[in-house]
Amino acid sequence: MKQLLLLLIICASTLTTYGQEMSSFTDERDGKVYKSVTVQIELEGGIFIEREWMAENLNFEMENSVCYKDYPAYCGKYGRLYNWVDAKTACPNGWHLSTQLEWQELMIGFGGYKKAGKELKEGGSSNLNIMMAGFSNVAGQFSDIGKTAHLWDAELGDKRTAGLISLYGDYDEVSHDVISAQNMNSCRCVKDY
Repeated sequence: MKQLLLLLIICASTLTTYGQEMSSFTDERDGKVYKSVTVQIELEGGIFIEREWMAENLNFEMENSVCYKDYPAYCGKYGRLYNWVDAKTACPNGWHLSTQLEWQELMIGFGGYKKAGKELKEGGSSNLNIMMAGFSNVAGQFSDIGKTAHLWDAELGDKRTAGLISLYGDYDEVSHDVISAQNMNSCRCVKDY
């Protein structure tokens, strides 16, 4: 993992992110309509990759998913919170939970881990509009609504621990950590490619 991250950091100066195309799609399971954005990144050597990301947090009700502080109004704005195991199967058909590599592509495409938060957060140039939806810890205590965003990474984990991407309302750095897989965090889905 460290080798992949180092390779992506070395390549940072050769990556370019291009204009994003906004769209929407309907989740056939419950009829909810989600905004999406296509992000195009130029890799070294003139190779382009495109990823279509959800431009809002997933709000699909599953047995173990929750709204912040169990108030449905929070789900309407911030989406639902999921444990890592449920998050891996929560995305609509044809979409998947964002992966570590997909997050790294965004970090580098939008200025690196120290700066990318500014462009990924609500109002940023990425149009991903990541909102500070807070989280719930293993003990069921909710915290940080309006202050932090914590989104699961699909690859780095098992039933005990899992990877987590965190953004902060007060500064632009983005972190990638490993925490308890039983915490409840937000999900961003990426269209299968």
